[in-house]
Parts: sequence; C-alpha cells; structure tokens
Amino acid sequence: MANDTSESAKAAKLAALRVALPATSETVYLNSGTNGPHSRALLDATVAKLTSDFELGRIGSDFYPSVMQEAAEIRTMLASIMGCDADEVALTRNAIEGMNIGVMGINWRPGDELVTTQLEHVCLFNLIGLAAHRHGITVRTVDIGNGDGDVTARLMAACTSRTRAVVTSHVQWSTGAVLDMTDLAGACRERGILTIIDGAQSGGHVPMDMHAFGVDIYAIPGQKWLCGPVGTGAVYVRRESMGDVLPTYLRGGSFDVNGFVVPSPGASRYETAEVNPLTGAGFRAGLQWIVDEVGLDWAYDRIRQLGERCYDGLATIPGIHLVTPRGQKAGLICFQIDGMTPQELTATLAERGYTIRYVEQKPSPLVARISCGWWLTEDEVDGVVDEIALIVAANAA
Repeated sequence: MANDTSESAKAAKLAALRVALPATSETVYLNSGTNGPHSRALLDATVAKLTSDFELGRIGSDFYPSVMQEAAEIRTMLASIMGCDADEVALTRNAIEGMNIGVMGINWRPGDELVTTQLEHVCLFNLIGLAAHRHGITVRTVDIGNGDGDVTARLMAACTSRTRAVVTSHVQWSTGAVLDMTDLAGACRERGILTIIDGAQSGGHVPMDMHAFGVDIYAIPGQKWLCGPVGTGAVYVRRESMGDVLPTYLRGGSFDVNGFVVPSPGASRYETAEVNPLTGAGFRAGLQWIVDEVGLDWAYDRIRQLGERCYDGLATIPGIHLVTPRGQKAGLICFQIDGMTPQELTATLAERGYTIRYVEQKPSPLVARISCGWWLTEDEVDGVVDEIALIVAANAA
C-alpha cells in the first residue's frame, strides 16, 4: 500500500488508512502538533498486551527479557525513522526528557555559554533556566523573528569562544518555521559547539536524517505526528558525542562496590527505566503500521502538500496575517487575524467541527495553529480555510 502512486490509488489508500484512524471521523483533526490520532494497530497491540498480562501474570522468567526485547525493537524502528543507528537511540517519555539528557549531560563550567532563540517552547526555556542557575552558565537568546532567512548566521553571530552548545528546534512550534539542520550543525561543528535539537514538532512531520544532519543530540516525542501513546519518545545522541554527554541518572551498567561504574553501551545508558509494556507494545505496533502501511516518504510529501494548500488558501483571506515563513514551512501553519484573538477563532472552529489550537507564550507570537497531518483530505483543508474566511468576514461586518 505504501508505494501506490496513481490518483485513484492514492484516494483509495487514504480512505483505507482513515478507517484505521477513527478519531479522524469525529472531528477534522488539525492538531497533531499536540497529539496525533491513534491507529487501530496501536489499540489492538495495547489491548492484547494488557489482556495477556491480566490473564497470565507478569512474574514468569521471560517477562523482563521480553520487555528488553520490546525496547530493542522500538529503538531499531526509531533509528530507521531518524536516520541513525539503533545504539544511538535512547527511549524517553517525551521530547523534553531527551532535551534534559542533552542539556544537563554537559559538564558545564561557570561562564560557559548556551545560545538559543526566543521562539522555543516553555519546557525548553525552563530546562535552560535550570541549567543556568545550577551551573552558572550564560544564556544568549537570539531574536530570529519568525524563523525566516539565514537563522544559522544569526545564531553564529551570538556565539563566542565560551559557547558550548546551541539549543533550538528543528520546527518552531509557534511559527512553523523549519530550520536547516545540516547548515546549523556544520557551522557549530566548525566552532566546536554542540547542537542540541528539540524535535517536538518534527518527528513524523518532516524527514529526519541524523547522520546527514550532523547534529549531536535530537529529541522527539512519540505522541504527536508519530501518533503514539502519551509517555513515549526518543533521543538521538551522536556516537562521537557520547563522551560530551554524561548520564544524569544511571540505571544500567557494570559496577564494583568501591564506587567504579561503566555505563551501558551506546545511548541506552541514558535511559532511566524499562519501557512500559503497554505503551511499548502500542507504540511499536503503531510505528510499524506507519512505516508499512502509510509509508514515511508518502506521509512527508502529503503533509508538505497539504501545508502548502492550507497556506495558499489562508493567504487569500483579507485580514489574515501568516506568521509561518513561506519558504521554510511544512505542515504546521501559524497565523493571526485582525480584530480576533486566536483563542476566539479556535473556540469558534471547534463548534463547527474543526479542531486546531492556539499558541500563547511570550515572547513567541500569539497565533492560531493548524497542523496538516497526512490523514486529512483536501476537502477538509479547504473546508477549514472556507470556515475561517466566513468567520473573519462575519467578525469584520
């Protein structure tokens, strides 16, 4: 199914896939930037695992080996999605846990510098603030506008000989801007600076290739564009950078009682607990369904096309101001409306069967945000644009 190319085959494929995503029939599902819809494959695997544990128990000698095997299979699958090796992937509960692994794993010294942007998520700003207070580092926050243009040049202009890391997002959550990872990582490596990337809005949304990007740390969630359960995610740690990123917590490894320890090999050293068997079973099955039945290249291309359609439609509406930069967008479209708050628009659209969201976090712009997931039909994208046009016109009357 993943390789069908004719228009009729594409339509039939989408219809079949949507049957496996029943939530997409309950609302026009335009908020995968918060949580994606669960697949039937995820549900079935989760129920089967829970039923097995309920009926057979969890105390057999094969229980923990099966949990470890599940984790290994998920790492392997995520590595194929992220463009890296399985031993460079650690499983986490969300993107910010992965970002904590990167930021708090550096052996900071007072006076070291961290460079970031004004557009980052509140969770990342909280983490950066904790690192600053705990280690006495200097934070340089660069105003990159909406993320348009040469962001790498602006970030590099803020770096000095004391800069240890650049910490930013691949896709900015409040503007939808897609940053050039290869350009940024290359510029940082030339200066001996680590790149720590928040992939909260990129995993499952845009193509990822860690080895081609050259980044050092890259964290993704499972529950957004990858449609996994809440409490899932992963972080990539470049093999050559593991010596720069120390485990903040340690669970596995080899020790002796006199205080010596060797962490587990590879990125699994950064994991602090075993995978929840229920979410693990569902996450793995859901990912397998996306890879086998949806097809990642097909999904990325469709997201890009639907994002373009949404953007172009909104651009024709008087009183709409698009915040997402035209030349650096994918499927996350952010905008503002004259005389109406994004909160009001979000609530009005929800009453009409369209679920979007708004972003309200200074210094990021206050915006309405549409996530153009691959499961949407062209009619649904056109429909939300038409509804917004009607709302804007009624508001202006």
